[in-house]
Amino acid sequence: MRALSCDLFTGGRRTFFRSCFLQAVLFFLTISQTVPLDAAEERSAMKRTQVISLAAGWNAVFLEVEPLDTAPAKVFAGHPVDIAAAYFPHEAPTQFVTNPGTQLFKGLGWGVWYAADRPDAFLKTLNAIYGQQAYLIHTTAAFEWRVEGLVAMPKVKWQPNSYNLTGFSMRSQGTPTFAEFFSPSKAHQGKPVYRLTDGVWRKVINPSAEAMKSGEAFWIYCDGPSDYQGPLTVETAPRDGILVLDSAGSLILRNQTDHPVTPLMEHITVDQKPVPLSIRVRILGDSEEAVKSAAAEKPASNWTQPMPAMEASAALAIPFEARRREMSSWQQCSLLKISTDMGTELWVPVLAMRKDLQKQ
Repeated sequence: MRALSCDLFTGGRRTFFRSCFLQAVLFFLTISQTVPLDAAEERSAMKRTQVISLAAGWNAVFLEVEPLDTAPAKVFAGHPVDIAAAYFPHEAPTQFVTNPGTQLFKGLGWGVWYAADRPDAFLKTLNAIYGQQAYLIHTTAAFEWRVEGLVAMPKVKWQPNSYNLTGFSMRSQGTPTFAEFFSPSKAHQGKPVYRLTDGVWRKVINPSAEAMKSGEAFWIYCDGPSDYQGPLTVETAPRDGILVLDSAGSLILRNQTDHPVTPLMEHITVDQKPVPLSIRVRILGDSEEAVKSAAAEKPASNWTQPMPAMEASAALAIPFEARRREMSSWQQCSLLKISTDMGTELWVPVLAMRKDLQKQ
């Protein structure tokens, strides 16, 4: 087996590509041909709070949300965090040592931030904290980290034939084991997994018995190429990563497992201008029209919609439309959370537009 290493740090590609989507969202929300938008107001509707419990010492964290101000000094302000590090893949297979505190700034592929009051602060090479990214975070005391940030759909870019430091969105309880989560993927099934325990990377001896954790990052080996994103994947149409409704759009759920999976969809409102959504349903055998569609209206507030169980390898398309007549702004946002009976969850930003209000 390859030597394991957590010697940290310089910076690069994965953070750049993962941040591109968020930057595109910010651009889309703040630029209009006719009307200057209140950027803070619009972005707030795509924001949620991720809560992560950090122990004193080293923590392996998977940050799902994108802080509105990505400067590390701002992200960690008021918290006892003195070091943060992120790994950015390079062409050579990843190696790491068992102790995260060893030669942090010398490892190829790592970026590191040191708090300003540390004597080695001038050595920092990590200048931003992005969402959908794994981090090693050192704290001088335990605390509950509440991170407000923009929501983006995940997209893991696997480095083949190498260890990858990553994580996935999970419910706070009832999460899958490593074996359950990675069983659909040949590139990861049965491959070594290491999680940080008491400041040391330790191999998961029994993946069938150890559950994954919300907000946790871990090392897992990827055997060959992979595009695996989890047991249930979500696709948006017509836009990748965000459900945009100037008229209609859809979500496509795909069960990647060899057993049934039952999704639960929740509409989460953040401000006073959520998207009033309807689900389009087909009506068959009408006396006047053989096939027609109708809108099943959902409340313009928080709601929960159980979905039917999806059989192995099945896909489910959910057509949406925004009830634009109920919109008071030319652009409104909210969130969809899709969780499963396996304990995984995915968040999807929703954006609806009413173009006839742009010039008012």
